[in-house]
Amino acid sequence: MNGITKALFAIVVAMLVGCAPVNQDAPDVTEMEMNPQPAVQMYSEPSCTLVVGFESWEPYQYTSVNGEVGGVDIEIAKRAATHIGCVLRAQQGSWRDLLIWLQDGEIDLVMGASLTPGRLEYAHFSIPYRNEQFSLFIRSAEARRHDMDSIDEFLAEGLRVGIVNEYFYGEEMQELMYESEYSDQFVGARLNELNMARLLDGDIDGFMEDNLVAASIIRRRGFTDLITRHTISLPASEVYVMFSRNAVTEAEVDEFNLALQELIDNGFINELITRYGG
Repeated sequence: MNGITKALFAIVVAMLVGCAPVNQDAPDVTEMEMNPQPAVQMYSEPSCTLVVGFESWEPYQYTSVNGEVGGVDIEIAKRAATHIGCVLRAQQGSWRDLLIWLQDGEIDLVMGASLTPGRLEYAHFSIPYRNEQFSLFIRSAEARRHDMDSIDEFLAEGLRVGIVNEYFYGEEMQELMYESEYSDQFVGARLNELNMARLLDGDIDGFMEDNLVAASIIRRRGFTDLITRHTISLPASEVYVMFSRNAVTEAEVDEFNLALQELIDNGFINELITRYGG
């Protein structure tokens, strides 16, 4: 995004001829099947395997009630892996877990990452493949009281803002979080849903979240009348696929980029985001 139990899943994406990095040191993964007996393989073994780390970040990345890994980013990763002839396997953790595993080469890639100078030290980045925008979410009952125009004004009232640990919210927000008089008004969480619980409990006064993610969780949890989006938003930013320098070569990133570019050009990614409510 914290030592939580690793939930390991596997997604069989495609079995085409091609090559990409095989992560020899990755933790064991299991096939995502309800039947514990191994499935009969109809084709030969794939020529490569990519391990994608994911967190619970609906609708971009999530595990369904049936144990299936899905979401906007997962479907994009599946399709790109298909284009380069790879099997995609998924390993779940918190965002902080994923960053550690990526640095160590235990996973090959994560989706939906922001490009920062610090991350360039241990990761390759793809071309940008979609945008995201974070907004402030508050308790609906207090919407009229919080008529500020900027996050600075919100903080100047002594109000507390929930964030997710290790998320990158843009340079201006990062400066407020770590280098301003308001630093101690930011409350970190390991999971975004914890921010919603804290908001409703009165432990924070608002939280920052991706618009599509927040709308999805609010709807699923039945919080539509309790939590609302404020007019305060951060500038939209591009996101990337982040690859482990310890597991993936630049040539393999280039190959993945060709697949991503095709998905952008043929409208697949835009149609996918629209289908998920974007």
